[in-house]
Parts: sequence; structure tokens; C-alpha cells
Amino acid sequence: MTASNVVLEALLEAIRIIEGESLDYCLFGGLAIQAYKRIRSTLDVDLLIAIDEEQKRGFIARLQKKGFKFDEKKGIIRISNFEIIRCVYTEKKHLIEVFVDFVAVTTDFQKQVLGRKQRLNIFASQVNIATCEDLILLKVLSGRPLDLSDVDVLVAENKKSLDKDYLKESAKKLGIERRISYIINRLA
Repeated sequence: MTASNVVLEALLEAIRIIEGESLDYCLFGGLAIQAYKRIRSTLDVDLLIAIDEEQKRGFIARLQKKGFKFDEKKGIIRISNFEIIRCVYTEKKHLIEVFVDFVAVTTDFQKQVLGRKQRLNIFASQVNIATCEDLILLKVLSGRPLDLSDVDVLVAENKKSLDKDYLKESAKKLGIERRISYIINRLA
């Protein structure tokens, strides 16, 4: 079993649990960008989920029952506007571990991303995925070199279909107008 197969297995198991709890979700991050012609390897799964405080305990218990490890002391991470339920999925035969981050929707922008999601066929499964524009915005917000490299490829591969007005509008609200304007100017 390859590491990429384990990442896919972790994704599909996580989605089964999310859907079993009737939670709204969308995939974003390294796996999601593959739906928009950016192929690169990743060893984690990033999911945005609409979950409230009451639902968290039951959700975490169900994750644990299905083999996800959750550290009660370090499991919920708060970084800026992100509240992340971090778990580790372990493939049983080879004991390969994959981080799975469930990002709880806490901001208006995150609600917007979730509301705009698309249901796409990826990895031979129907999966809710953030739109290409929202992935670009999320990656610009992150600002890591790998994320900015992803943005370059996403823009180059999808420039004809990108909603430039949405990018501009959202960038203004998020305070990243200059960076998005630079990206949009390269589309012209």
C-alpha cells in the first residue's frame, strides 16, 4: 500500500463519518487542488466542517471508534481564525499514519467557502470540494511558499473559468486585495 492510497483511505473514511453525522463539509488543501489540475503529493487531509460545540463530542467519539486517534490535550488547535480538530488516521496493515484536520467553520468567509462548495467526482468518489477561487483565497491567506506555488498553478490552469469579480470582492473583505490584484493582473 502506498502513502497516497492511505491518504485517500483516510479521506473516504472521514467523509463517511461526517456524512453519518449529517454535517456539511468540503475538502480543501492539497487533495482538493487536484480537482483543478494541480497534481502534487500530500500526506494530510483538510476538511472544512460545519459543527457546533454540542456535536463535537459525539463526532470525536465516532472518529475514535473508527480508528482515528485524537489527543484530548492537543487535539483542538486554534490558529488565527481556524479551530482545527486534529486526528491521526492509521492504516492497519502497514501502520502508515495520515494527519486529518477537521476545520470547524467559525468565520463568515469559512461559511461562504462551505456554501459555494462543489460536488465533484474525484478519486472515483463524489466529494464536496471548495471552489477553485476559494482555494486560491485560502492559499493566499496561508501564504506558505508551497501554497503560493499552488496558487500559481491553479491560476495558470484555470484562468479562463475563474470568477475574477468574486476573487476581488472576497480579497477586499479578507484584506488581501494587493496579492489578489497581482494574481488577477497576470490573468489579463
